Amino acid sequence: MIELFQAQVARTPDTTALVVGDRALSYRELEQASAALAGRLVENGVRPGRTVCLYLNQSADTVVGMLAALRTGASWAVIEPHHPLSRIRALLADSDCAAIVHSGADTAASDTPLWTALAASGDGPRLVDIDVPEQATTSAVPVHEDACAYLIFTSGTTGTPKAVMVSRGQLATAVAARNAWARGGRPVFLVVMSMSFDGALGDLFWTLGQGGTAVFPDRRQLPNPVEVARLAREHAATHTFVVPSFYRLLLDHARSLTSLTLAIVGGEVCTRELAKRHQEKLPATELVNIYGPTETVVSCTAHRVDASAPTVPIGKPCPGARALVLDERLQPVPTGTTGELYIGGFVAMGYAARPALTAERFVADPTGHGPGERLYRTGDLASVNERGELEFHGRVDHQVKIRGNRVELGEIEHVLEEHPAVRQVVAVFGHGQLVAFLVADTTGADRPSTLVLREFCRAHLVEHAIPERFEWIDRLPVTATGKADRAALAARISAGSPVDAPGHEEWSSVQNTVAAAWTAVLGHAESGLRDNFFVVGGTSLKLIDLFERLEETWPGAINIAELFDLPTIEKQAEVITRSQGGAGGRDEQAIPRRFEV
Repeated sequence: MIELFQAQVARTPDTTALVVGDRALSYRELEQASAALAGRLVENGVRPGRTVCLYLNQSADTVVGMLAALRTGASWAVIEPHHPLSRIRALLADSDCAAIVHSGADTAASDTPLWTALAASGDGPRLVDIDVPEQATTSAVPVHEDACAYLIFTSGTTGTPKAVMVSRGQLATAVAARNAWARGGRPVFLVVMSMSFDGALGDLFWTLGQGGTAVFPDRRQLPNPVEVARLAREHAATHTFVVPSFYRLLLDHARSLTSLTLAIVGGEVCTRELAKRHQEKLPATELVNIYGPTETVVSCTAHRVDASAPTVPIGKPCPGARALVLDERLQPVPTGTTGELYIGGFVAMGYAARPALTAERFVADPTGHGPGERLYRTGDLASVNERGELEFHGRVDHQVKIRGNRVELGEIEHVLEEHPAVRQVVAVFGHGQLVAFLVADTTGADRPSTLVLREFCRAHLVEHAIPERFEWIDRLPVTATGKADRAALAARISAGSPVDAPGHEEWSSVQNTVAAAWTAVLGHAESGLRDNFFVVGGTSLKLIDLFERLEETWPGAINIAELFDLPTIEKQAEVITRSQGGAGGRDEQAIPRRFEV
């Protein structure tokens, strides 16, 4: 991959290679920055076969770090500072981590997860501050294509994240396969996802190999469809990759997306409704639905979406990949019959330091396709339709996708059952909500609040795996076989009654009204004045709901971009109060233009 990038550096050194947020780097600048960082990594003991952790908020420096690691012959792993401590501990335990690239500005405090993990690790990896001026440079070290390129951490049922290892050759094959359905030229590719998510990598390296421009939102912009649409408009994006739930929001700003020739969705189910909405908003833009677990190297199937078709398949295998739908005896099932989906060709190296788990999920190919060939057992249910396309039918286990991210419900349950006040937990994802049903190990008076439980989860789980609601129940419903009745619990989510928002005498009327809107959107009433909306269960989709509720009450008082930048009740109430001509003090009684919240 580094060779393709450097070839483009020689051809078009002054072309913009990368934009992240408001920072842009040309091919020459990206080459120079990665060479300089690679020199520092080598000075700090990085060698082929070792791992470099990129402990950075989403920025251009993250890509600089990826290229620098490739130059040294090492692999990289992206772990952002807001990720839980368990991710860093897993990296240190499962990989030969030689260096951690970080920003001193983000890790200055001694109580950050990074310092906490390093303090417990003894002689750990060397720390390399990305903000320190770089002097030395190094040429790319040639390594075999079987060498590991990167590690991606995914959810684990035991509560411990597991790292998927992908080789350089596997990444190169997956990137090249994109030529089958992504037009070349010099694309401007807007990648609307975190760089710690493997879905971003195929588009990044494909674009750099084409001599195009890869555009990413920074961490502040990433959840904000208004900001993402602005990036698309300002850079005249020709391609985009986004999860379906966020694309639905982005289509509200279709006037900023008219430069798109190709929109790619993946990571979640693409519905017929979304396909039709895309057709209505962007009829000249092709829509492609892709599929691929992390273990199958970015994406392994693709489908050009026809909004008039009765379903949206996940498509046919990309060039170099194979897809088999097998029964319990690993025999192919007939056309139209549901079985478990196995992927060949695009198969990762396995799980770092997990040989037993690797053997369980990466199995010998029963078809005798080739010596040593392996298939990845996806755990997804699928069928092949009469056109030879794969149709997705859900999971064989309790794994779910939330905002494009894979989440093991068992991991959430394992973490919460470690809390001393909790005896049993069942996590359920239904009707767009992730809810933890808990049976207490203590009396009701000692039950921890939603905020306490959410903070407990934050130390162990990534943000999208933290339940939005915590519901205490006397006992878990069970099926005839004695297992937890997840269907019954899911029905409780849909039948849940609205939560009343308590009034606070010490808060202004505007603050209490804003808090009531938060309660209606989040499903709980435990948010304080200065709590961050995204920390107490909010998502981009829920923020849109919040905006619409506030807009009903105070039309034109606050815009959606302000909600992303000012995500607390206190700050939102201040903006609304000023719009009403008030000073925002405690006794300010700004009167809503409408009273329905």
